[in-house]
Amino acid sequence: MRFEGSGAISGFVSGVTEALLEGLQKLGISFKVSAVRLLLFCSVLVSIFLAMTPPSLLVPVPFVVGQTFPYDIRAYKSVRYLSEIATERRRQAIAQAVPRRYRLDASVALRWRAVLNDLIDSVMAIRLNEVPIREKIKAVKRQIGLDVSEQVLKILMSTSPSTVRFGHEMLLGALELEWQRGVKPIPEERAASLQRVKESIDKLPFSEELKFALKHLADLSLHSNMVFDPIATQRAIEQAKASVEPVWKTITVGELIARRGELVTEEHLEKLKALGHNYSALLGIAILALIFTAVTILFLRLTMPTTFIDNRRLALLTLLWTVGLMLVRFLHRSLGPEISFVVTPTVAMITTVLFTPTFSIYASGVFALVTTLGMVADWQVLPIGSLRPFLSSSALGVAASFLSADARTRMQLVLAGVLLSIGAFFVPLTLGLVTGETLTISWEDFQKLFLWALLTGAIPPALTLAGMSILERPFNITTVFTLTELANPNAPLLRELAEKAPGTFQSSLMVARLAQEAARRIGANDLLAWVGGLYHDIGKLQRPQYFVENQPPGTRNPHDNLAPDISANVLMLHVEQGVEIARKNRLPTPIIDIIREHHGTSVMSYFLDKAKKRTDLLEEDKDESKYRYKGPKPSTKESAIIMLADSVEAAVRALSSSDIKAIEQVIEEVVASKLEDGQLEESPLSFRDLTEIKRAFLDTFKSIYHQRIEYPKKEQESNGTQRFHLGAKNHQPANAQKVEGKTEESS
Repeated sequence: MRFEGSGAISGFVSGVTEALLEGLQKLGISFKVSAVRLLLFCSVLVSIFLAMTPPSLLVPVPFVVGQTFPYDIRAYKSVRYLSEIATERRRQAIAQAVPRRYRLDASVALRWRAVLNDLIDSVMAIRLNEVPIREKIKAVKRQIGLDVSEQVLKILMSTSPSTVRFGHEMLLGALELEWQRGVKPIPEERAASLQRVKESIDKLPFSEELKFALKHLADLSLHSNMVFDPIATQRAIEQAKASVEPVWKTITVGELIARRGELVTEEHLEKLKALGHNYSALLGIAILALIFTAVTILFLRLTMPTTFIDNRRLALLTLLWTVGLMLVRFLHRSLGPEISFVVTPTVAMITTVLFTPTFSIYASGVFALVTTLGMVADWQVLPIGSLRPFLSSSALGVAASFLSADARTRMQLVLAGVLLSIGAFFVPLTLGLVTGETLTISWEDFQKLFLWALLTGAIPPALTLAGMSILERPFNITTVFTLTELANPNAPLLRELAEKAPGTFQSSLMVARLAQEAARRIGANDLLAWVGGLYHDIGKLQRPQYFVENQPPGTRNPHDNLAPDISANVLMLHVEQGVEIARKNRLPTPIIDIIREHHGTSVMSYFLDKAKKRTDLLEEDKDESKYRYKGPKPSTKESAIIMLADSVEAAVRALSSSDIKAIEQVIEEVVASKLEDGQLEESPLSFRDLTEIKRAFLDTFKSIYHQRIEYPKKEQESNGTQRFHLGAKNHQPANAQKVEGKTEESS
């Protein structure tokens, strides 16, 4: 039975996809569709479709004879089909009714006619011997070799020869008549033939004794002369079968094909084959898969724009979730629905660590829904049959996302695994109380659930740690664990920075603290901001003495003997050299971007003003472009925050006092100048973000320059005694010093 429609479905899906993309473009959402992105889109679409499609839809007949149906099956359409089973049964019935075919064996009549002739001739010849009757009978038996009773031979020898000859002729005539008619090797037919022969003998004018003898001879000699002919019989059977009309049956839509618990028979399978693939249901699932895929794309674009435009990261994200979908799809039938308890948290945890918990939480819900739909054989039993796997899987995925969102160490991941293990054990039991399954759970199922709970606690953290090590660098992803390792004060670059450029190191600590607090306030990556603040000025390792924070008090400033443009070039180099050092030490790409962008294209106003005041310089040496950093401008929130924090820190450090009002004014001026100069135009910061950033900076400085009671000071009296006095002052950090200018180039 052949069905058409797969081409129509693919064409429909293609048309819907094109219409969806056109509609999104009209709404202002444009996609740069490349071969890679199209392949990723198709991979997600196909994975969701396969994972969501019940086995009964993928395979029209997923049962075998002898099984029991797990659910009621009703016809989704009306169909008239040729029933091979009913037709074959009718053919077999007709074939069994066909009589066996026989052919005539003429040798039987010839042989037994000769035997009877020899018997009568022997009796006639031996009866003339002058010996006792017993000897005659023995002689006849020896001569003919036929088991004839002595009584029959005695009757034949005592009857007149003419009568015997006549009786013999009558007997042969009756036998010949039956042989010509044909005697089949069937007891009933032989008995009927023998009865007819005996009736013929009874009609003869003989004595009862002679009739008895002739009947006995008839019983001995009347053998079947019809031989079974298998070829003719089979030919007749085939002709009979060919004459049978095919049996057609009709299935009406909504008809009950099988009941739950009923044994699977050949008739059931034939009906299911006649119904074939439920293309309307497959089309509906394809549309649902397309909707899920489109919504996922939109969600990803809104929540993870940087990942959305990065093909490598997008490929990794697709790989994680599609592989997870396929694992659950192909393993749940052999391992049970509990396989999703392990796969969902694993993929969710890896996604959280490598990307963001926001998308992980969303994807966990979609993942649980899609896999549950694929596990349930009949969507009509979804409210009860899928409650436990869906809610358990989604709950564990969301829990894994939350538990690993703030994980900074491997021990925290292990702790998350322990909590997942507890959840994987108690959540299904709790849901089973609602469905009644927990009350009837067997000891074997209880042990199985406990084992899956242990696996859920062990596998996700282990695979997450392994996945980070394997996937981080190839897909250019920076995890919190890498950032945490880089933030260690004993990290080689930080230790070198503290030794060779202690002033820059202290300044970087302050920038990192400001940036971290600001990032936390606006929802940016605070750990990335902290580490970026620590490393943003590592380029000053090459010439630390050219930066005022590294110049000990009383030393000569090297810039006093340099032309302004030369000084500007020296300062610019610390950005390029920082990028070079970062690459050499294999720092993550986000940190390298922060180093490259933390000055943007800002102007070094101090040296520009110095150049403008010089009358001995040419006009081209006073060109503003010579005193601007090469850029690029900050492109991320974290990079923009560090630019602002670096400038604010330098300006506040240059203040002669630590008055909070003065600091607040400096913060406002620095942020306003960056805005006016267009340094933030490529960053995703909003005006609300800038307001929160300024508040974060101010609050951080307040916590540092807070008012405190001054400890008693010792003053030496003229007579050598000491006296104490108390005074209030603003506390300043140990590295605070007055520097010339309030711009970042003085740092």
